Amino acid sequence: MSSNDIAIRVNNLGKCYEIYNAPCDRLKQFVAPRLQRLFGPSPKQYFREFWALKDVSFEVKKGETVGIIGRNGSGKSTLLQLICGTLTPTSGTIETSGRIAALLELGSGFNPDFTGRENVFMNGAILGLSQEEIKERFEDIAAFADIGEFIEQPVKIYSSGMLVRLAFAVSVCVEPDILIIDEALAVGDAAFQFKCMDRLRILTSNGTTILFVSHDMGMVKNFCHYVLYLHGGQERARGAPDEMAELYFLDMRDEQRRYATGGKAVTVKPFLGEKNGIAFGTEEGHVLSACFTNSQGLFSSYIMGEEIEVRVEAKYLDSVSNPFISLIVQDRRLMDVGGKFFPLDGVMDGAGWEKASIIVRFRANLAAGRYHITVRLEDRASETIFQPIDKQVGLLSFEVLESNKTFLGTVDMDMRARPTA
Repeated sequence: MSSNDIAIRVNNLGKCYEIYNAPCDRLKQFVAPRLQRLFGPSPKQYFREFWALKDVSFEVKKGETVGIIGRNGSGKSTLLQLICGTLTPTSGTIETSGRIAALLELGSGFNPDFTGRENVFMNGAILGLSQEEIKERFEDIAAFADIGEFIEQPVKIYSSGMLVRLAFAVSVCVEPDILIIDEALAVGDAAFQFKCMDRLRILTSNGTTILFVSHDMGMVKNFCHYVLYLHGGQERARGAPDEMAELYFLDMRDEQRRYATGGKAVTVKPFLGEKNGIAFGTEEGHVLSACFTNSQGLFSSYIMGEEIEVRVEAKYLDSVSNPFISLIVQDRRLMDVGGKFFPLDGVMDGAGWEKASIIVRFRANLAAGRYHITVRLEDRASETIFQPIDKQVGLLSFEVLESNKTFLGTVDMDMRARPTA
């Protein structure tokens, strides 16, 4: 890949903070090592190191949108601040190409005593625009922010929603080469978020590179080209948005299980499945196979309304209390369309393992297109409480061929009507 195609290159990036147990230790660290070096003994360290980010490397091509996910404290915001230049790295290097605009902490970069108009001009100047360029774009910025007469009022009286509207309007209307967003859109209302996503799509189509931090996995799956998953300041995994979202959800389920039961957390491991797909799971069980019974394969085609039949085999430890299989039908972006879970009735397979198989049938009451089936082995306590054991993402795929479609949207809801008296 040519270096001209790279917007952001991060190599072995790290950020370390010095943590002191007491204020006096900071003074000791400032004075004592200098004296100790004069008199010979090895300098003593009065702090402990905390690596907020360590050994992170990745590249982002121009025009790509990359999602960064992870729980709170995983290093996401630190990474963005390092790329923006508001923090200095302890180790590693960062290379960027072009003008960077960023929405980091809410209100960062705004002077609370300045009016909205004054902050627009100040931020535009920081981003490298001349006064004339800002004047030319001001009406567009004000229209996009849509905060009315408050544009002439001090920012300190703004609500959080008004603040993010103005900040986002400035960032997108200056047409940056790189746009960095740290969860800021979560503050806006639904209408504003829709407008923001539409503008972001226009920016990416015009070649803007976007780094996007969010806990909204639906937004990440819809919007990003690939995802970097951080955990404890280091890279946990990277890959397609749907795969990283599934791994993130499994990790969160494991955390919930540990806190709910007081038991030991089960480590979830990502690995390449036998069918060249990504799978996530624990060591408590595995989905052994899944296939369409009419084709005995991983892909099949159906006429709209035709019955689909899937056979699934699974193996799990006999300590699994309530073994279930879930089949989830997803669209081409791996967004859920529908699904259902089914109990398993296994037979002993030796050494504490049980083996079970089921056949699931459903009709292809779907719009024409390509669909995927994710298969999940679970220990399920109720409709809403379950522990994933093995999840094979998009294990099966099928195509629905259109035949006299008479419904709207993706799924035939079998709606019926009758005249009123």
